[in-house]
Amino acid sequence: MLIDARCPYCRALGRALAALDLGKGLKVEPLQEARDLPQEALLKELHVLEGERVYRGYAALLQLARRLPLLRPLYPLLLLGRVGGLGERLYQAWARRRPRA
Repeated sequence: MLIDARCPYCRALGRALAALDLGKGLKVEPLQEARDLPQEALLKELHVLEGERVYRGYAALLQLARRLPLLRPLYPLLLLGRVGGLGERLYQAWARRRPRA
């Protein structure tokens, strides 16, 4: 998972998800670690890297809920957010309002 290390929301999310990762397979890294992805895109939304796949925004949240056992009960609810794109719109509204250093 790639986070904006200057954003307090992103840092808090990274700490919370790392704590919820019982298998300790989740790596939380600052954006500068991803040199092959465009920095502008990385600053706009959460990115989860899984092998060669890149999940962004709401899809990244879905992937985290699917992978982390303690979040798995939320996965079906988050899937409902795909209906009509509501989850993505809510995610983007939150992402646009996050503080930036």
